Amino acid sequence: MIALTVLMAGTMVAMATRPAAADPGDAASGAPAVSETWDWVLGQLATGTPVTSTSTVEPDQAYPPAWTGPVSGSVTLSGLPTPPALQDLQIEALVVTDRAYSIAVAPVEADGAFTFPWSHPGTKVFRLVDQATGDVLAEHAPSHGLVRSYDVPEGHHLHGRAFSYDQALTLVTALSLGELAVADRLAAGLLSLQTDGGPQDGGFVTSAAALYPEGAVPEYRTGNHALATYALLRYLRDGSPDAAARAQALDGAERGLDWLLARQAVDGPLAGLVRGGYGWYANGGFDPSYQLPWASTEHNVDAWHTLRLAEEVLGHAGAAGAVPVLHDAILERLWSSEEGRFWQGRSPDGPDPGHALDVSSWGAIFLQAAGHQAQAAQAMANIGWYASTHAGASGFAPVPFPAEPIVWVEGTAGVALAQLRLGQDPAPTLAALAPAATDGVYPGATRDDEWLSMTSAPAVGGATWVLLVRQAIAGLPSIWDLSDDEGRA
Repeated sequence: MIALTVLMAGTMVAMATRPAAADPGDAASGAPAVSETWDWVLGQLATGTPVTSTSTVEPDQAYPPAWTGPVSGSVTLSGLPTPPALQDLQIEALVVTDRAYSIAVAPVEADGAFTFPWSHPGTKVFRLVDQATGDVLAEHAPSHGLVRSYDVPEGHHLHGRAFSYDQALTLVTALSLGELAVADRLAAGLLSLQTDGGPQDGGFVTSAAALYPEGAVPEYRTGNHALATYALLRYLRDGSPDAAARAQALDGAERGLDWLLARQAVDGPLAGLVRGGYGWYANGGFDPSYQLPWASTEHNVDAWHTLRLAEEVLGHAGAAGAVPVLHDAILERLWSSEEGRFWQGRSPDGPDPGHALDVSSWGAIFLQAAGHQAQAAQAMANIGWYASTHAGASGFAPVPFPAEPIVWVEGTAGVALAQLRLGQDPAPTLAALAPAATDGVYPGATRDDEWLSMTSAPAVGGATWVLLVRQAIAGLPSIWDLSDDEGRA
């Protein structure tokens, strides 16, 4: 029953014994139970198609994405109080490239068979549809171990997309919760977003269709890449992969480190910093060879955590040599002593003086981990500029003094983690954020804002950040923890 297995994978995993985690639910604060939020995240491993029966649809073979010839298969009806009339049943064939495209329909024969005389390139998906009701009775779609970053309807530009950043966060969360079997699946999915060969070998793409990772646009952002490599290093340290999976993860981590280290400028005004990555839309097209000339503060603190972990986990000589150089460059080229804060980044022409919430909170986490307590406190001193209340939730906006109130879930959770690391109480921050969740599901933000690139759709990034902070509060492994010799729990 392949289709049923794919569709129910998240539920099946969630029914396993619940691992060590933070409190099951904070009734006093109204925060959702950890299991409630995590089970939703696991559900994002499935396609999201509402299926109304336990019927199955199975192709006769595993058709590769390049296949364009005839396809065939069969269906089995199950879980239907009243079976539909045969003439009402049809198979819808879809292919997934950058998104899902419906390409044809075919009838179901009396023996349950179906046939299409041709197909198109892309991942093949088949749905058994009751034409009388429009219900999808069964779906067959291969799983690559990728989470859909957002729960949005078909037709939305984010539908079915997996972002490497969110995949990495989900893997780190699984490891934190002790969900090691899930971590195996997520690590395999993360590796499917890594480039094999060519000038960007080892680089993690920004995003891809969850059902067709090989079709990703070759866009690379150093921050996303650094977190993806960090997640693989955590998997090697905290997971339990078999020998084959460990070898694949080790190869992926080492090639990821090579790509990251190659982004570090050796001279010039950005010396010591990692540049932003590759790929840019311009003049009506996409140029994969374009190297971003600037360095983002967020990218650089991400890279510092990753390189430090590589030194710890792998004894990686290149990472060990790069860590102090990057540390010094961050403080010398991205920190404003006059203002007591991090700039948003730096270009060859000088600093980008913009303000951003995660630059303040993640910057404070970096400073505290690097032993600069006074500067860490300075970095958080103006966090109140970002305070916002909207839709019953209170937290922080992505920019200071937003024109309209908005609460950014992921960013607010980042502030809570910074508060914890600086010895402050993060519980009130998470409690004030809790009303943003519905049935344990957190949105990206409390409202849509195109200019700020914010969406109110349920978001894996926000959910996993909240879970990781709750783990940290409980004294359990989280993200960017202190190394063992610095007192990590």
